[in-house]
Amino acid sequence: MFRHPGAIPGQPDPNRMQSAAQQLYEAMRGAGTDEKAIGRIAAGFNFMERATVAQVFQQMYGKSLEGELKRELTGNVERMLRIMFQDKYTAWAKLLNKTMKGAGTDEKRLIQLTLIMSDYDFQQVSQRYQALYQKDLYAHICSETARSDWAKLVKGWLRGNNTGVADPNQVAQMLHTAASGSGTDEDVFVEAMCNASPEIYRQAVACYCNMYGKTLEQTIKKEFAGKSEDAFLLCHQYLMNPALAVSNLLHESMHGGGTDDQLLIFVTMAFSEFFRGQLIRDAYQVYGDLQRAIKIDITGKYEDVVLILWGFK
Repeated sequence: MFRHPGAIPGQPDPNRMQSAAQQLYEAMRGAGTDEKAIGRIAAGFNFMERATVAQVFQQMYGKSLEGELKRELTGNVERMLRIMFQDKYTAWAKLLNKTMKGAGTDEKRLIQLTLIMSDYDFQQVSQRYQALYQKDLYAHICSETARSDWAKLVKGWLRGNNTGVADPNQVAQMLHTAASGSGTDEDVFVEAMCNASPEIYRQAVACYCNMYGKTLEQTIKKEFAGKSEDAFLLCHQYLMNPALAVSNLLHESMHGGGTDDQLLIFVTMAFSEFFRGQLIRDAYQVYGDLQRAIKIDITGKYEDVVLILWGFK
């Protein structure tokens, strides 16, 4: 799998953590809570630092930051800011468990939560999952998925080692052959996406376009449908540029009949620190203007906080 930038942060600065905890306390004092101030504090730290700030807050004031945020805030603003100060990988593990809990698995959400994982993400989420539920995450996913094309991709992605095929021209030819004729050989697509390195994959995509006069993304959209199209397209985008995959999920969260708040909150929590501002704005351009999309889809303090976390305020 591909590692997005900044996936493994350094050690937090104790002085900054204490200052942030004090600022959070001040933002929740008195008659009203300053949601924008809390959002700006969250935006100023990476995920490891935010979790440390929550611990420091507890030590300094004898109160749980999560509990205080829950008491002071409501609705999606509360859910957004509360999850921002939780351990990211614990929150990710809980979402995955919720996705697979009960009578039926939410297959679309499972695709969104897994095919956006780097190798480091999967390692960390798996550890949290085992601790929380006494289950192996990979084995649980395998038990909840059928033999569909997208399920093969998810399993291959989580077990991929990027040590397979190494010749970009060969990969391009394999993919073309797999998509030719009456049926698609999805196993070849799984092999290319899960076992070629991101560098080789991107070179193969360029070769494919030069050799066959069309993009691989066009071929994926033609050859796959439904959840499989969603899965292979998300995986393709992640390998090309993780910001494109993040943009895909942001678009999914805000287009259609209503906002998918769970997805929007998850993507913001997991990726806003890596792809903030102009970087995510540029990647989102294929769908339109991200800042405008946020303003159209959500309102009020929720809108303000989301814009701050993505670097637009």
